[in-house]
Amino acid sequence: MPTFADIPGQERAVAILRSSLARDRLHHALLFAGPTGSGKRALALALASAINCETAPGIGCGTCATCERIAAGVHPDVVTLAREGAAQIIPIETVRTQVVTAVGLAPHEARERLFLVDEATSLQPAAANALLKTLEEPPARTRFVLMTTAPDQLLPTIRSRCQRIALGALDASARRAAGDDALAAMAEVLIAAADGGPGAAIRLAQKSTEEKLDAAAVVELAAIELGGRAVAAAKAGDRAGARRAAARAQCLVNAHVAFDLHHGNPGVSLEAIVHRLAREIA
Repeated sequence: MPTFADIPGQERAVAILRSSLARDRLHHALLFAGPTGSGKRALALALASAINCETAPGIGCGTCATCERIAAGVHPDVVTLAREGAAQIIPIETVRTQVVTAVGLAPHEARERLFLVDEATSLQPAAANALLKTLEEPPARTRFVLMTTAPDQLLPTIRSRCQRIALGALDASARRAAGDDALAAMAEVLIAAADGGPGAAIRLAQKSTEEKLDAAAVVELAAIELGGRAVAAAKAGDRAGARRAAARAQCLVNAHVAFDLHHGNPGVSLEAIVHRLAREIA
């Protein structure tokens, strides 16, 4: 079970939440905004644990029955609104059945009920408007955590009713600390491809499909790593190295953006992106 102590690389966001809890000033609606893989959901679960933990209220122990049920996704008072179907949207029926019908009732057993929205931009317009009504008049002992990679795509009225908590992109070391060893390893493979080793990358890209790694997260992490190397090289006076790393980072971003615009499945697209990368770097 993730607790605040288990969230790597997001010290500022954790500090804001812990301080708000300690002062009993936590906003009723939070918007966790950050790139793919920044730990938005882990932080939301850690918050749910801190609010409702039996052993360490305000912090979360990660081991009590409440924390374990939150982590397993079976606690009746921590409800996730997830994307559904081929269109990957959150329909209005989900908001009606899981939120609207529940907010008028007291939590089943927890101190507070939390509704977690995994990707808030996936709310259908009607669903977003239905949720907005609840955000305008929140009931007691109920909180919302909306998560998104693109906060500017949300309705302005929803954004205005939430406290935004920004999460930064994590580098490979932080991703490994979060348990994303496979993702960090694949990002290193992509970097190797940019350095002229596409053969190994293509073979491991096939493995990534088997492990169902998210290509968007892999490419983003590799670009972050190369961006960091570009900055380090610039600070060291290595202008050629900085330009090379920056160009390869941009190449990765362009490869993914081009694929994403065609609405491909990111879970199985990494091999295609590696092939494109190999052609552009060659």
